[in-house]
Amino acid sequence: MKFSKKKSNLSFLFVLLLITFGFHHCLHKNLEQYQFWTGYDHLQKSIKATAKNDVYLAALAGSLSDENESQLFKNADGFPIVTLTGRKDQNQNWTMRWNELDPKQYDYYANVTYTPKSWEEKEIYAVERKIIHKLYGYQPKDFFQWLNEFALVVNDHNAYQNLKSSSKNLQFLCSVMACHITETAEWHTLEFTINETTKAKFPGFYQRSGSRLEKSKLNITIWDKTNPTHRLKITNQGKTLIFHFPVNPSKDYFYSPKEIHFLGDIEIRSFGITVKIDNLEYRLKTILEKDTDTLHGNFIRIGKKEINGNFFYVIPQGLVNFFIPGNMDEYFDEFFTLLIQGTQGKGGSQIHAKFQRTKQGQVNTITTYNEIKRKKFSLFGNDDSQKASNDFDFFAAWEEAMLGDLK
Repeated sequence: MKFSKKKSNLSFLFVLLLITFGFHHCLHKNLEQYQFWTGYDHLQKSIKATAKNDVYLAALAGSLSDENESQLFKNADGFPIVTLTGRKDQNQNWTMRWNELDPKQYDYYANVTYTPKSWEEKEIYAVERKIIHKLYGYQPKDFFQWLNEFALVVNDHNAYQNLKSSSKNLQFLCSVMACHITETAEWHTLEFTINETTKAKFPGFYQRSGSRLEKSKLNITIWDKTNPTHRLKITNQGKTLIFHFPVNPSKDYFYSPKEIHFLGDIEIRSFGITVKIDNLEYRLKTILEKDTDTLHGNFIRIGKKEINGNFFYVIPQGLVNFFIPGNMDEYFDEFFTLLIQGTQGKGGSQIHAKFQRTKQGQVNTITTYNEIKRKKFSLFGNDDSQKASNDFDFFAAWEEAMLGDLK
């Protein structure tokens, strides 16, 4: 039986959570941010266009399984590694070089090393990623300032309707999904539903992301520990993703948070079983200064998890080459140990990022560390419909709309 190269289910959910904040470009024109995101957009397209195969793209994102090790280069210690160097010309065009181990000049550089480790006779990777890109014009503080202003706009019906009519970003989302805004005593909610219009315009995105949402139930609360009333909630009902903004937020809502917490209840239904995860908590510490923003994030706890049902009650097509854990409870216990505590003395999954403006420009450095199993299982499936590339056309069109709001 072969083993799949899929990322973890939680990786999808949190990446989806963060990506959905992408509609934040829709308030004001901003040439510096336009230049930043144009450069970033061209960079991502160049990475995808020059990648040798999907294994390279997955490895760059921090995902690898032992069956694909042979497709990667090895470092001096014999460990699998993927590197990517990018240089940008005056027209924002990128020249990319894969597996250039010691670049002298670059505007983008990524190095991901997979160190095989043993943990109680189990095979894992310790994954260390470092990404540097020299793109000027945007920092985390810009996002929080937007979030503050956007929450105030959502709280004003007329202001939101004016924004919706003028923003190419929101116009795009509402042209490819059903969008709706409602109000309760506690929340203003923005709803985006993946529907038949989405399927007609972006079938790959509908098939992958739509089906994953349909199999999942999310309830994620976000708040600033230093200002507990500054909170936000994200939930879903099937293929409808719902953002909950507070009614009458304070004037400094999330303007300069110090310690953001994400508390999630997650349910995934697939292959005849239901996995329930309660009170999975993530902490993101921020230091927002004049020229430098620094972020430190890590998982800190899980409340409880349950697995119910009959695995493989319905055996899906394409499962022949799928890794099947012998004991589902044990598999998920080990998964969360790697995610939260870690086993190699470095802690669990973590991110450290610095966005620093200098006289020469801006240097953004992101490092991550996590531990993953060398043999992986995904509740979302193992066929071609689950490839991340299925989402590409949707996000490329969305990025174009977002850029239209900034220039």
